[in-house]
Amino acid sequence: MVESKIDIKKIDIPENPGVYLMKKNGKIIYVGKAKNLKNRVSSYFNREHESEKTKELVKNIEDIEFIICNSEIDAFVLENNLIKKYSPKYNIALKDEKTYPYIKISRETFPNIKMIRTTRALDNKTGMYFGPYPQGGWNLKKNIVKIFKIRDCNRDMNKVYARPCLKYFMKMCPGPCTYKNIKEEYNELVEGAKQLLKGQGRSVIEELKKKMEKASEDMKFEEAIMYREQIKEIENTVNNQITEYGKELDEDIFNIKEENNRVFICVLNVRDGKILGKISTNIDLKDKIYENILEVVVMAFYNKHPIPQNIVFSSEYENESSRVLEALKKDKNKKIEFFFPKIKSRRKELLEMGELNLIRDIENHYRKKSVIEEGLYKIYTTLSLKRYPRKIECFDISNIQGKDAVASMSVSVEGKASKQDYRKFKITCKDTPDDFAMMREVITRRYGKLPENEFPDVILIDGGLGQINAAGEVFRELGKDGISDLLSLAKRDEEVYKYGENIPYVFSKDQEALKIFQRVRDEAHRFGITYHRKLRSKRVLSSELDEVEGIGEKRKAVLLKEFGSVSKIAKEDIESLSRFVPRNVAENILEKLRKK
Repeated sequence: MVESKIDIKKIDIPENPGVYLMKKNGKIIYVGKAKNLKNRVSSYFNREHESEKTKELVKNIEDIEFIICNSEIDAFVLENNLIKKYSPKYNIALKDEKTYPYIKISRETFPNIKMIRTTRALDNKTGMYFGPYPQGGWNLKKNIVKIFKIRDCNRDMNKVYARPCLKYFMKMCPGPCTYKNIKEEYNELVEGAKQLLKGQGRSVIEELKKKMEKASEDMKFEEAIMYREQIKEIENTVNNQITEYGKELDEDIFNIKEENNRVFICVLNVRDGKILGKISTNIDLKDKIYENILEVVVMAFYNKHPIPQNIVFSSEYENESSRVLEALKKDKNKKIEFFFPKIKSRRKELLEMGELNLIRDIENHYRKKSVIEEGLYKIYTTLSLKRYPRKIECFDISNIQGKDAVASMSVSVEGKASKQDYRKFKITCKDTPDDFAMMREVITRRYGKLPENEFPDVILIDGGLGQINAAGEVFRELGKDGISDLLSLAKRDEEVYKYGENIPYVFSKDQEALKIFQRVRDEAHRFGITYHRKLRSKRVLSSELDEVEGIGEKRKAVLLKEFGSVSKIAKEDIESLSRFVPRNVAENILEKLRKK
């Protein structure tokens, strides 16, 4: 049996259905569910496990917390919610390789319309979502704004603005930010937009035709022309929508395949009978513990994506789907149906179509992976590295004459950006354009107290021979030289230097080995520049307002939050500013800023 840090015999484990939370250093590392908590949890400790992942988990458990539930289904739902909340190390969590945009119409007095790309933002409490749109989404949103005049700004509708924005004067918005008496008229426009997005464009057209005819009868020809133009725009929009199957169904065609310690997912999205496209992703199962792959994959997927009325699976999953269906119904609080087509049918055809896409996705994954692996191997052999370069940390310094100096660290794992590991450093040494001193500070802060087992395989410095030698000297002073391979990438000729050698290595421009270095270097530069600009902008903007009598930190923060920038504040009038600061202070602000 695997050695554990806790004595399971001394723990009072309930025999009820429920959820168990395994912890290390107070942090949750695994969440599991059980019909009988005592039987399930005890099984981790009283038998030998074949799985190395399970053995590793048991070794790290320092404490276990239990939450009793009424039923196994309740435990299933709670497990899913806790995994969403804590993202434990040993649980499976879905990460999208690519997300498609959705159109969101907000839930507020005067709704706005916007594009939402990140799936984390799909909160049904704050809005209605339409999509996803693998293509044409932005153009569709643009057309809807043009047709229905719905606002796409971020103005707070709980406030009354002194005057509407430019779009009102361009007749692109009815100006609800200023004119609050148009609620009924505005909501009518919003409902029309919703109908169109739901695929009910024909009914919207019929309603507009009635209005056009009525306006014509009443001799309101300008109004009739407006309706006619709306009808044309909607007809164009409807005609450009993707393949229609004739049935107004919302369903996902769900294909999964487990292969080489990785599960691949391809989901075709059918909304209102139209195939909108696909969502493809895959999950690395390494170090992950699970009992039923269908359960964890489906629950993880619908934690990040809107759930349709129906979900279609291959018939092989029919016998193991009942629990996940009940859990989804309970978690989402809506009617959901599963289908497992066996004979030739529309759903069977779509399932086969999804499978073809899944096979292609898998091929593309390994094709791409093989190219990267080839590049990593080329780096490893050409540079004679001590360790295979799976993890690379790259540093870049950003400053203008030493002002607002920052350093950034980007991270590449297996040749791909690992953005959750990025770090930024605000340089604390004196304002001087001394890149060597700045690099010394950053390396000391990053690696001075870092345990050796957490060092990356490669540390990459943006620069040439001078920069790498300076960095190497710091590592020697820290007593940590030689733990990681120290390299640098010179911008001019893209030459790679290895610490301790004076002659650079040259990779051809089309080699993946060089591209791996370039990607992580460029990411460090981008990340650093963004942070540098933010600090610089904050300093510049703050200094202008700081010169105004009567402005402290709180008032400054309020003004910048409301108006966005100093230049916009300068364009406001006394009345607008007086809503946030005393009138005499508002006068001081405008007097000061308009002199500049």
